[in-house]
Amino acid sequence: EREHIDTQTVPLLGRVTCNVTLFPQIRGVMRQLIDEGLADTIDSYSGCYARRYLNRDPAAGISHHSWGIALDINVPQNPFGATPNQDERMVQIFQEWGFIWGGRFIRPDGMHFEYRREPPGS
Repeated sequence: EREHIDTQTVPLLGRVTCNVTLFPQIRGVMRQLIDEGLADTIDSYSGCYARRYLNRDPAAGISHHSWGIALDINVPQNPFGATPNQDERMVQIFQEWGFIWGGRFIRPDGMHFEYRREPPGS
C-alpha cells in the first residue's frame, strides 16, 4: 500500500485514493471531459481503492478496487445489477483512456470503470 496507493486531488472528482500509476489516466479522462463540455456527466464519485472481495464475497476473489485500479462514478443512478445510466460520451472517453465499463458486464455494474490497458499512443 505505501508504495502503490496514494491520495491526490483530481479535477471533477476531488480527493482520489488509488494506484499511483493510474493518476495520469484519471486526470486525462477528467481533462477531456472538461475540454469537451462534458463535466456535468460526473454527478458523483464514490471511490477507487478499497480492500474488498468481488461482490463482497470471499469465494469470488479479490476486487480490482483492492488494487486501486477501479473507480465508481455516479453510483446513485447506477446501482449494481440495474440497467446502467451513464452518458455514452463519458463512457467512450473512459474507454479511450484504457478503461472498461462495467455497464457492459453480464451482470451490469454501471458505476464501475476499471483500468485494463494503456491508451493507444501512450
